[in-house]
Amino acid sequence: MVTLIWPRAYVVHVGDSRAYYLHGGRLRQLTSDQTAYEELADLGVITDGPGVGGQKDRLKHMLTSAIGAEIEPSIGLVDLDFGDALLLCTDGLTKHVPDDEIARILETGAGAERTCRRLVDLTLERGASDNVTVIVGRFAAP
Repeated sequence: MVTLIWPRAYVVHVGDSRAYYLHGGRLRQLTSDQTAYEELADLGVITDGPGVGGQKDRLKHMLTSAIGAEIEPSIGLVDLDFGDALLLCTDGLTKHVPDDEIARILETGAGAERTCRRLVDLTLERGASDNVTVIVGRFAAP
């Protein structure tokens, strides 16, 4: 969830959906996935090294915080400038479209609706192994 009180965006996050911020051509992930894998990786218990394989996939699907269950939201904020973009998306997008490609699509400056459609279509073309929801907010000068 994002609440906007210009020029600040307050981000409240639960689970493995993500929020991204595009500023000055650089895409920054504002949220961290709340999964067993991320918690163990943050502790240094597990890495992306060889032999992780299926264990990594299982742990990435195990949410440690979720709506309807135990919830521990993370809260953050970002100061916006005109020309910036915010992206909220489910993990269906990020499983199929890498961050650098998301950044290129956001940088095109196309309208928010067109950008959302492009990201969803790209995910569907690549197999869409999970649900995909995309919301884009662009901030243009008045």
